[in-house]
Amino acid sequence: MNRSYELLGPICGGQCCGRGREIHLTSTLRHNAEDKIAAATRPIAELLLATRRTLQEHLTALSHQSQNKTAALLSQLYRSHATRAHAPLATLYDDIRTLLRSNLETEDAVDLASPPPKEMAQSTKKFFREVFPVAYQNVLRLDTKQFTTAYEACLKDAYDAVQPFGDVPEQLGSSLAKSLEAARALLQVLGVGAGALGGAEGAVKSAAHSHYGRLLLKMGGCSRCQGHDVSPCKNYCLNVARGCIGSIISELDAPWASYVEGVERLARADADAALRALDARVSEAIMYALENHVILEKKVRQECGPPSTLESPNLPPPSPTGSSRRDALRAPPPDTELLQFAATLAATKKLFASMADRLCDDPDFATDGNENCWNGDTVGEYTKALVASASMSDQKYNPEMTETASNPEVAILGERLRQARQLLVLHSWSGNLPAAEAFMQGDEAGDEGSGSGRLYTDDDAAYDAEGSGEEGSGTPDIAVSRTITGEETTYSAPPKISGASTRSVCWFMVAILVSSVVSI
Repeated sequence: MNRSYELLGPICGGQCCGRGREIHLTSTLRHNAEDKIAAATRPIAELLLATRRTLQEHLTALSHQSQNKTAALLSQLYRSHATRAHAPLATLYDDIRTLLRSNLETEDAVDLASPPPKEMAQSTKKFFREVFPVAYQNVLRLDTKQFTTAYEACLKDAYDAVQPFGDVPEQLGSSLAKSLEAARALLQVLGVGAGALGGAEGAVKSAAHSHYGRLLLKMGGCSRCQGHDVSPCKNYCLNVARGCIGSIISELDAPWASYVEGVERLARADADAALRALDARVSEAIMYALENHVILEKKVRQECGPPSTLESPNLPPPSPTGSSRRDALRAPPPDTELLQFAATLAATKKLFASMADRLCDDPDFATDGNENCWNGDTVGEYTKALVASASMSDQKYNPEMTETASNPEVAILGERLRQARQLLVLHSWSGNLPAAEAFMQGDEAGDEGSGSGRLYTDDDAAYDAEGSGEEGSGTPDIAVSRTITGEETTYSAPPKISGASTRSVCWFMVAILVSSVVSI
């Protein structure tokens, strides 16, 4: 037999435990405590990460579908000249996807104050500037001609002065910037939350391997070493757990509660609705140019003179027409899953305040009362005062603790959560209702007329049932977009997301974000 098992244990003593047995018991108790903490934090961390991952996948797939739909609109409007608009369109959507996928692998460490990788207001303006020559050519009905290179360059230079599309580009750029940057912020802070939970678990492991392991052994193992088959007294367990474990992570209590509230309230930047409505806004801009063609031609002549054209060589034939209006973006918001997620997250606000107490719910760690139980010295009554909480300030009144010290790593985690909260508040630019409440009010209103709550687009109506698709409260399609049929260009997209299992948490907050584009 290993001699370490024969030597009298330095902590518990007693005939049943030598030094080796105490080491083994300490390891077992330590791992049990760590498992309790992990059981409380890991499901939430996994939910946050799964939500972030699936949300990004959903928005990316939706952006590809939206790009195809907008390309079909341009193809029907501009026919053989539409290919000249597809490159600017692809650049716009590439910028959208860049904004949504930035640094997601390392969001728990990314600088939350860093600016977005793309300025969507500028990207949108660039798209309309590049498309302007094609749109103006369509206004003049120059189907078999095209502008000279110099005249096209003049049109682009005159874009700001001419304002061919009215204020639609500025409105669309502002809305895309707000909605997509808010979606990016949401993706970032979901990673921060998961990182904080993982960091808290690591801090508990470090503490359990320090001198706190001795206190766990004295509480949970010494009664066995002295031949008693009884569990520790409840208040004894709570004092040790709050002092050894709770005091370490209690610094995360307030930051985590604020973080959860911030996530709940980030419900104003509907990236999903923005992507669904983008083709309608492009159609609106084009219609503006057509309806104001007299003023537009006058402004252009003042800036660039009469049109300078040449014959268009080798024009491809017009794309075949067919039904495309029903090629809807079939990704309805999973309302039930959203509410379940919101409820799950809201229930964790006091996660760190009560986490240590969960250890004492295990019968191996504590009995239900404070009599005829292990009190740290013998079997009897535990008469020492119960410390009020796990907060660091209360530990000076803990009869089982002789020293406590804050954990600098936990302090860093708390600061990260505060930064995440600030970012969430920054992007919650309208409304004061929590996300779930705003969503439920939208449901009660029937999502009609007023524009409150979630706004349906024709795509949502097309998914729910075949019909006119015009009963939603979003901006209705204008005449041009209603005549569009056929589809010329398609773009590769990630695998289609479908099924309840993959959408169970995918939307998180996006489904309840009030439409920032269709409501303009």
